[in-house]
Amino acid sequence: MNIIRCRPNDKDFRYFNEILSYIYAPGNIRFQQQENINHEFLHSCLIVLLNQKPVGRLAVYKNPNLTYKGHPAACIGNYECIDDHAIAVYLLQEAEKEVGSFNVKYIIGPMNGTTWDNYRFSTHHHYQNFLLEPYHPLYYNQQFQNNGYSVISTYSSSIDTTADYNLSEVVKREKELISSGVTIRSIKTDDLENELRLLYPFISKEFSNNFLFTPISWESFRDKYIQAKNIINPDYVLIAENSQNEMIGFIFSYQDLFNTYEKSLIVKTVARNGAHKWIGLGKVLGNNVVSLARSRGFTSVVHAFMIEDASSTGLSNTFSGKVYKNYNLYGKKL
Repeated sequence: MNIIRCRPNDKDFRYFNEILSYIYAPGNIRFQQQENINHEFLHSCLIVLLNQKPVGRLAVYKNPNLTYKGHPAACIGNYECIDDHAIAVYLLQEAEKEVGSFNVKYIIGPMNGTTWDNYRFSTHHHYQNFLLEPYHPLYYNQQFQNNGYSVISTYSSSIDTTADYNLSEVVKREKELISSGVTIRSIKTDDLENELRLLYPFISKEFSNNFLFTPISWESFRDKYIQAKNIINPDYVLIAENSQNEMIGFIFSYQDLFNTYEKSLIVKTVARNGAHKWIGLGKVLGNNVVSLARSRGFTSVVHAFMIEDASSTGLSNTFSGKVYKNYNLYGKKL
């Protein structure tokens, strides 16, 4: 058993993707998911070879803005490993050696560089994956825990299969906001880059207090939404503006194209200006997309990737969301 270090343009990087065929059966949903590597913060990729066959891999990220408990932190992501304790120990210990020169106090994972990228492990597979939900073997949780990692944050996704929308208090609040000059419109996909230029500073500001938040460059932000353009239906991606045409709210939702037995809407992102006068705007935006989806035959709505105790949990409760998926993020003090 030996380990190699490489980057995406190196010849040995072929092992980084090749390992998937040793972990997942042909046709597995994992092969439908794009590899998400944050090149801005990538330090190196580690690959464990056994008899010249890749059996474990991860990416080490050095994000200078990432902190945990007030201390600098590094993160590891893009984790894949066969179900072998010794190989997992070797791989994770090599990662810790790699970040030893970073002068950080914590290592966090799985996280592909930032919370703008994929992070967290699912803790069960009781329900099928939805579109853009990472898939991996559940024993990855145990491999991290066996190597001294503990849960530093928990997340959940909820599903609403009721017909609860147009609640009286939400409809009343929408009328109040409209009367004050608020307008709600669909994102303009035929002018997407300029729309993203408006969205970038708004989202960056409103997310700045989120757990483990680090800034994202304009280019990276733009590219992420451009990549998602093929799943954007502007009817389900709404922008709220005040009477001065300033952005004060945003919701990003899309149809779950992995769901072949019913029409399901995934609500991925909800953000609003934090000023008290805009309270309730997130629920109003949610009601707009949910009521439209219901009228078009959608029978379920998923509220995705909510951190425990976040305001989004309250929004999910308003629309009768029931937790049905759970995720863990791990950390270790070095």
